[in-house]
Amino acid sequence: MMKKITTTILFSLLFFSISFSQKGDFTLGLDYSQNNENYFYGYDVIYYPYGYYNTLNMNFQPRIGYFFNDNIEVGLAYKSGNNNNERKHISYNPSGTGDDYSYSNKSNNSYNFYSPYLKYYKNNMFISARLSIKESNNVDNNDYPIWTLDSNGVYIVNSVDNYEYRYNTKTTTTEISIGYVLSYNKKIFLEPSFSLRKEIGEVENTNIISNNSEFPDVTEIISPISDATHFRLNLSLSIRLGR
Repeated sequence: MMKKITTTILFSLLFFSISFSQKGDFTLGLDYSQNNENYFYGYDVIYYPYGYYNTLNMNFQPRIGYFFNDNIEVGLAYKSGNNNNERKHISYNPSGTGDDYSYSNKSNNSYNFYSPYLKYYKNNMFISARLSIKESNNVDNNDYPIWTLDSNGVYIVNSVDNYEYRYNTKTTTTEISIGYVLSYNKKIFLEPSFSLRKEIGEVENTNIISNNSEFPDVTEIISPISDATHFRLNLSLSIRLGR
């Protein structure tokens, strides 16, 4: 539903801009965005009980745009690179009363991220619609604490299993934003905004490598679908070229 709404807005703005287009200015920009994500998870066996982790996603993306007139901008944001991330985890004590276990998991991914967009400006406000596609190759190094009872009947982390996950992802995101324009001068602008995002992702070609001899390596082709809707804060720097 969200994708249909965003697509309709994109085509509507494009039609409007073509109908009333005038030769305008180019813009160079840098978009910054962040959103905080909290995850709770659980496993079916006692050795891997319920847990929690938190991650702060931050993204910088350069872009280039063109004004058909003073109100309509169309453009493309693009970014490629590598990310090294570390997530803080908490594995809850199965007894519900003892000490929990804190640890970190690391991941690396190489990606291509491109986003066509349309913006409509009115006075010092703007609304924008954006379609983003991100393709990445990922390597996750994940620990799984194993809880056991000691001689006193107290749950402790006796050992930690480790798995390496190699997989490819493709994520499509539709986004609608509303923001405010702060002008430094006639050429430089700062644009804080608030957006609603709909994200759909696919995972393919998963290869699981275990360091535990009791669990063999696994290679499988899977395509689970992730579907999430969330809000995000954005900040853009724009430099208007031309006249």
